[in-house]
Amino acid sequence: MSQDNLHRPTERDYTLLIIEDDERMRRSYADYFRHHGHRVIEAGSAEEAAEVADISHFDLAIVDWSLPGTDGVAFCTRLRAQRPDVPIVLLTGRADLDSQLEGYTYGVDDYWTKPFPLSLALVKVQALLRRHNHESIPNDRISFGDVVVDLHTRTVQRDGQHIELSDKEFGILRALLAEKGAPVRRQALLARVWGYESLPVTRTVDNYIVALRRKIEDDPAHPKYVLTVNGIGYRLHRDAK
Repeated sequence: MSQDNLHRPTERDYTLLIIEDDERMRRSYADYFRHHGHRVIEAGSAEEAAEVADISHFDLAIVDWSLPGTDGVAFCTRLRAQRPDVPIVLLTGRADLDSQLEGYTYGVDDYWTKPFPLSLALVKVQALLRRHNHESIPNDRISFGDVVVDLHTRTVQRDGQHIELSDKEFGILRALLAEKGAPVRRQALLARVWGYESLPVTRTVDNYIVALRRKIEDDPAHPKYVLTVNGIGYRLHRDAK
């Protein structure tokens, strides 16, 4: 793994994490981004990247889907749980629509199909970083319907009344809110809320969803906020009336 200086960047000076097992492709991206003023951390596998993900500052991650060992989407899921503030790009040779739709369910912000032009990659990275910096302005209170969630105090009110959520229920609600209506896989919720990808009992997430619905839905049997996405997981519909 090669790393540039990892001090926290200035306004125009960002650090990118590139995880790609094809050394020629990885180096091509890394050299291009460095040439345009960015710092780059390179890794050839998810395991290699995990060594720096916990201790090094980076502003955006570009992750290849097909990696040796732990695959890229599993790494994206864990990274999203650990660093919800970091934009993630999934890089892959899978160009079909189903793969693209699946890719976004792992919490990524953009999906690039190989071969992806370097000039377009640079523009997209800059756009993602600008958008992220704009959206990173704190907004601790989020409301939908008659429900108000305070992310700072970890409290929830419904119709002005305090609702007591367990840590896991609040974690699920926060994870769904973070995706702004996009579907979240059960495996992703396990990683973000429980800290791992699978459980012997696969209905653990479903059971907590049932409990959450009982507390925030008018009719838990016919939810209008926490919706099931068949074959994937759940999403939060904030615009429901």
